[in-house]
Amino acid sequence: MSVRSGMLWLIAFMVGLYTPAEAQPFSQSDKIKIAQNACRLIQDKYLVNMEILTRYETDQPIEALRNHINGLVRDAFRSRDVLVFNEFRSAANAYTTIDEYVKDCRIFSGGNPIINNLAFDEARYDMQRTPDGMPYINVYLDKQVKGADKKGKAFQFQNLTEFRVMFVYDKQLDLYHTFKIAGINKVETWPSTAFTVTARDIKAAEHKSKDLTAVLTTLAQKLKAALPVSAQRLVLEMFTYNRCGINDGLSDRIFATFSNCLEKQNVSVVSPARSEDGNLVVRGYYQEDLNSLRLVAELVDLHANRILAKVENADLPLSWISEHNLSLKPAHYQQVAAIRDTLQQHTPPAKIALAVELRTDRGRTSIEYWEGNQFFFEAKANRPCHLRLLYLLADGTKTLLEANFEIKPGQENRFVRIAPGIKFICAAPFGTEHVLVYAAEEPFCPIPTTPNRTAYVRKERDYDELVGSLPEIMKAAKCTRSRKAVAEDRLQITTRPITKAD
Repeated sequence: MSVRSGMLWLIAFMVGLYTPAEAQPFSQSDKIKIAQNACRLIQDKYLVNMEILTRYETDQPIEALRNHINGLVRDAFRSRDVLVFNEFRSAANAYTTIDEYVKDCRIFSGGNPIINNLAFDEARYDMQRTPDGMPYINVYLDKQVKGADKKGKAFQFQNLTEFRVMFVYDKQLDLYHTFKIAGINKVETWPSTAFTVTARDIKAAEHKSKDLTAVLTTLAQKLKAALPVSAQRLVLEMFTYNRCGINDGLSDRIFATFSNCLEKQNVSVVSPARSEDGNLVVRGYYQEDLNSLRLVAELVDLHANRILAKVENADLPLSWISEHNLSLKPAHYQQVAAIRDTLQQHTPPAKIALAVELRTDRGRTSIEYWEGNQFFFEAKANRPCHLRLLYLLADGTKTLLEANFEIKPGQENRFVRIAPGIKFICAAPFGTEHVLVYAAEEPFCPIPTTPNRTAYVRKERDYDELVGSLPEIMKAAKCTRSRKAVAEDRLQITTRPITKAD
């Protein structure tokens, strides 16, 4: 990664990771997975919300449930404009938005509860594509709506209902996700191409081979059981090989799949980059275990600084990794491990009164930037001080980002942006990189600019390159006039190139 100051880099666009799967064939296993996900969407996101709005909260005015209706649209539907069959309208005007449908339910019943039933055990499915190649699945369910109208007279509507469910196929991760309802229709019968999914089909698909989804589903179920009752959501960090912190194709696959598995357990998940105040974190790692991959996940309470639960699984054969064109160990793993060893050896164990904490705009853990991303650093110190910032690039280049930045009186105990006038842009070389920050209560010694055998700084185009061994550079960077110990902190960052579409 190169660091440039005062230079504007223009990015045309980020190449998308997702594809509508125009040419993706659907195996029997694919169809079963898609059908199961579509049913979960209808049951967990549509039916549950409808029951709340038209059965359990009928004593509430519609205005009080506006946020819940918005949540139903956001979670279950492709957009607010999706049309659904409305039993409470005339045949000439039988299709309305879901907002209007909810209102009509409540008006027709006069506030009486309405019971919604969908016969999932008798569901049928039909795989289709739009004219432009987007895949979708039609789910056919016997729908029954019953209750009492505003005059107290019992009513019941029953019809065969077609739920059209769109989804996205992630080619890179070989994963189906983002299931959303694109329409709800009344039909007379299902098409001849419709198929069923039996318990035997599901069992056969699950036992056909041990895959990552099955393994991570087991971990997700165990974590779900260990969650405190008050837990609202989890921050999920990237799993990496032997806790090395290097994000690659395998860690991507694990993150995406595990997120999906946790969501299926009704556990809300966010990434560290999108977390603001989450105190429950899931972090983990993987390593070889004879001929298997051992996956370990830890549920951590950051506020209490303790591990609430630790779960692991070693059922995934290592052969699965090569079959999916992935690598167990990240590229340059040994080189990165050597740098980390050097950093740890030269980090003083003794604590001093001054303390400093460094973070990026994407947090402190699982930090990842893609080519062209702009980023920044912030530091928090418990008293006014001077900061020095070093950046170790993936190719071994060492740069001086900030020589003597000041945390001024009144800025202590809060994060302050370092060098706000400088643009940091993610660019080649890509890989694992480190940021080191040193804090002292007096100005740092100038780093020599004259070439010598230990350490010095030289101007390289538009940034300052540090020359010398890493231990000597760290020694020179921490120098102060009084030679007192300095506070320090460090971050590990993964930078990655954008792969151009074929």
